[in-house]
Amino acid sequence: MNFTTLADDPKLIEILNWIHTEPWPRFLNESEIIKKYWRKLYKIYPQYQFLLKEKSEYLGLANVFPICWNGSIDGLPEGFDDAIKTILRTTESVNVLCALAIVVRNKFSGRDLSSIILKQVKKMGHADGFSKLIIPVRPTLKSKYPLVPMKRYMNWERSGLPFDPWLRIHIRNGGKILKEAVSSTVVQGSISEWQEWTGMYFGDSGEYVVDGALSPVTIYLEIDIGEYVEPNVWILHLCS
Repeated sequence: MNFTTLADDPKLIEILNWIHTEPWPRFLNESEIIKKYWRKLYKIYPQYQFLLKEKSEYLGLANVFPICWNGSIDGLPEGFDDAIKTILRTTESVNVLCALAIVVRNKFSGRDLSSIILKQVKKMGHADGFSKLIIPVRPTLKSKYPLVPMKRYMNWERSGLPFDPWLRIHIRNGGKILKEAVSSTVVQGSISEWQEWTGMYFGDSGEYVVDGALSPVTIYLEIDIGEYVEPNVWILHLCS
């Protein structure tokens, strides 16, 4: 296995985008922040867009970006969306790394590749003079418990480690849970758009459990808007 970056080969952007079509529910890719700024981030920091390859197969990726953070928990970005805004406005005063996505393709799950990618990100950060890595983590199994508040879910434990597999991997690799990112990603759309994205019918205003969502989607029929506010979990790693 070996790592390559978008800086090594700009054509890899198509592979990056293709891998990103697999793990996320459709509606997450409809976030205005992602649609407006995601590719712009690639152009600014191509050297931090990693792909893990084995022979002719691409196994997974990491999207990492330098960011400015004062080191306090209260000083963390609000979440994924706010991190993107912070990255874009502080390109010259960056002092830590922020991994906005670490993805392993479904067909290669069970090989602990996420740990391999995470270790590479930390190793690279250390080599570039960064001592810390922060990540707004999207817990793997939270979508199975959308009615449980993230603040409670992230503290669930099994045998002394987090219940959630992705949180557990971070802790096993030296990560520390800092706090819930309450409004990490916000997606808004018309009722017809939400029906297209989810394959569901929304006959009344109110909260709906939607496949792949970490919390309920709120439907407002009277103003023709559906809104999803996704919580994540901020985790800190030391780069080494």
